[in-house]
Amino acid sequence: MIGSAAVGLAPTAAFAALTPPAPPTVPFTECPNLGYQVQSQDGKTSTYGYFDLNTSTFVPIKKFATAVNATGYSRAQGVFWGMLTNYDNNHLARWDRLGNLVDVGPLDGVPAGQVIRTNVGTIDDQDHLLIQTRDPAADKPGLVGPTNALITVDVDPDSATFGEILGNVPLSRATPGMDFLRIGDWDYNPTDGMLYSLEMVGDTKRELVKIDPSTGQVTDVKDLTAQLPDSQNYGAVYVEDVSGTVYVSANDVDDKLAHKQPGASSRTYAIYAPYSNPHIIAYTPGAPLLINDGADCLVATDFGDAPDSYKTLNPHGGPGHIFTEVEHPGQQLRIGKLIDPDLDGIPTPNADGDDKNLPVNDEDGVKPGTTIFANSPALSVPITNTTGAKATLAGWLDLDGSGTFEDSERAMVTLEPGQTSGELTWPALENGRTESLTQTFLRLRLYPGEVADPKPTGARFIDGGEIEDHKVVFGLPATGDKLMPILGLGLGLLAAGLVITGVTGPGRRRPTPAGPTNRRPSPRPART
Repeated sequence: MIGSAAVGLAPTAAFAALTPPAPPTVPFTECPNLGYQVQSQDGKTSTYGYFDLNTSTFVPIKKFATAVNATGYSRAQGVFWGMLTNYDNNHLARWDRLGNLVDVGPLDGVPAGQVIRTNVGTIDDQDHLLIQTRDPAADKPGLVGPTNALITVDVDPDSATFGEILGNVPLSRATPGMDFLRIGDWDYNPTDGMLYSLEMVGDTKRELVKIDPSTGQVTDVKDLTAQLPDSQNYGAVYVEDVSGTVYVSANDVDDKLAHKQPGASSRTYAIYAPYSNPHIIAYTPGAPLLINDGADCLVATDFGDAPDSYKTLNPHGGPGHIFTEVEHPGQQLRIGKLIDPDLDGIPTPNADGDDKNLPVNDEDGVKPGTTIFANSPALSVPITNTTGAKATLAGWLDLDGSGTFEDSERAMVTLEPGQTSGELTWPALENGRTESLTQTFLRLRLYPGEVADPKPTGARFIDGGEIEDHKVVFGLPATGDKLMPILGLGLGLLAAGLVITGVTGPGRRRPTPAGPTNRRPSPRPART
């Protein structure tokens, strides 16, 4: 049992456990590396879909005939679990990648006639659905339900206690003036085993809080009132593995939808660790949301920032590298020394979007103003590799200023374990071939292991390594074999009069309506 029982709702040793449902029809076969939501317009039915955190855009996958909430994603099973609100939130539900939903039945251990009200949930790394209860149903007088408690439900079908309430602990405090902690969602952080959420205190305060799932202790982490706007609710929370970045979704910024005012919108905000002094990033606003709840499998991933003609945005075929630490905690495989997580590619005219999105510039593999000479194009790239294994470094240099990276523009080298730099060499250019090219773009990709044919694009994520895009100075022939480096990074990329600029587009990793199928494997966590 986890924690102690609250009055009126007990762990269920004396009850028969629920019968596990049949295996899911279409589970995820690997971590989708995406955020998902269930949304409801009427409170009676819900629609399940992918949620683009970059643009607060909801992509529907399946509409349910019932309403669901308090959702979480099981990485071990590749499915979602939550509560059916049309059954007073006492019924457990499961659905797969395509939205095939199963009503598993009432929670074991809830006395007949008792109501649990909840809209907050997530799943920890032991396949426990962690849900917050609110107040009992106001429309059913005489029923006594747990108020402001954290209930732990076993959702592992292979467990002897499947469907049972393993723990029921009261939260240590409520929001001032209310009977419960006013949060719209919480998510589990595997790094410290805590739940993170955003508490709203009236219209005047937004506080990042963490909750200990074993004791119910609520701890104030950081007052973010100055950085985050008032909203009708923050209905979805996502925590990214390894980086610990907390993404919060403001449903109705400034309550415009609630007050029937024009210009209503939702918006996603990233809260980067350390939480005591976090850096906040606001993403592109989207349509306002009503009732919603988030679930996810997000892992720290690095993307490029060259103009999108080079295929930088992941939905356009742009590449991404999942941090090596995700599969191999404590190990590093990096270009240079630094790396930071992104939601998607950040295409900019000077390939510096990933440099400037956070205070620390992680694009440290190539120094600004680096010159590459046309008669002997070469570059030494610093490498960090503590994996104890070989790696592959590849670089694409846009030698003709076409705004794309070609196979013929690739240089690559295999790196031995512990090697601290890689030497890339491209074929020399003929004199007179690039007189108008003063600057160009470079894409570097570092892969774990030996890779025979690396590519500059590809939406499938690489497990490990890093990607860096850079704008570099190009040395051109002056007379004969002499070279004249052209300086000044503000000139832009010129090739026969072509100006390459940044291209904007939708963000994080848009799947097909059926959901992504080419994502990172998610190993089943060890059980304790």
